[in-house]
Amino acid sequence: MVDTPWNEHLVKPGAPPLHLVLDTLHVWMQHKNEEIWVASRYGEEPGVPRGDYPDPPGDLLWSRWAYKSAAEKIDVIPVFPDLPVVISSEYPLTISPGARIQIVTRIPVWMRIGFSKSDYILKEIPSIKLSKTWFGSLNEGELCYWSTTKARRSLEGVVPRPYYVNCPIWITNKDEKDLRFEKFCLRVERLGIHRFGEVLWAGETQIVHHGEDSNSDITMTGKLPAHLGKGELLSKPRNPVQRSLATRTFKKLFDDNFITAR
Repeated sequence: MVDTPWNEHLVKPGAPPLHLVLDTLHVWMQHKNEEIWVASRYGEEPGVPRGDYPDPPGDLLWSRWAYKSAAEKIDVIPVFPDLPVVISSEYPLTISPGARIQIVTRIPVWMRIGFSKSDYILKEIPSIKLSKTWFGSLNEGELCYWSTTKARRSLEGVVPRPYYVNCPIWITNKDEKDLRFEKFCLRVERLGIHRFGEVLWAGETQIVHHGEDSNSDITMTGKLPAHLGKGELLSKPRNPVQRSLATRTFKKLFDDNFITAR
């Protein structure tokens, strides 16, 4: 069974700090002086199981919240990053005119910490630090994260991790020319996260490509792949807009001069 922090946790006054581990991310929470205290640190190696770690380091920088009620139950849920993510294909891929394919990519989640009885969010902490990149040209574009994981045709042989969410994507090429791409932009702010067993999944994304000089039509269905079933919704989209959107997804990725990672 995968050890996961995605749950409701009890933080009692005067009790030792609660310690959560997500790969190399360590998070401590405690109820002290009628406040909720939260601190985090990244290690060099994947963390030890929860409960087997010594007291928090003395030089931790704690964030503190004085809340209107004596809240003790804390929700810890996975959420997507707060910016779109530029993703590389596992290998350069060509989609012929009229073809429709499915790919899957994995996005590292953020840990959202909040009170169970309200929508009040204490903190969001990336499970893995991602570099930022500019998607577009000097005159038109947006700030994104750059993912080190690859989009692939299948997850066969991939080991599930509690800090990655699987994102199924359908791409349809309605252009009269081949669609050749190595990278694309995924608008993760419109995706929720579901738990199926101990694995995290996003709803399906449908991308319809109309040509190099045109926007792509993008639809976030909110539904898991049919073979999985319904699953358990852990977090809603940051931008829960149901309608389709038309935006640049592949254009300007044919020339790497338009992408600047930093």
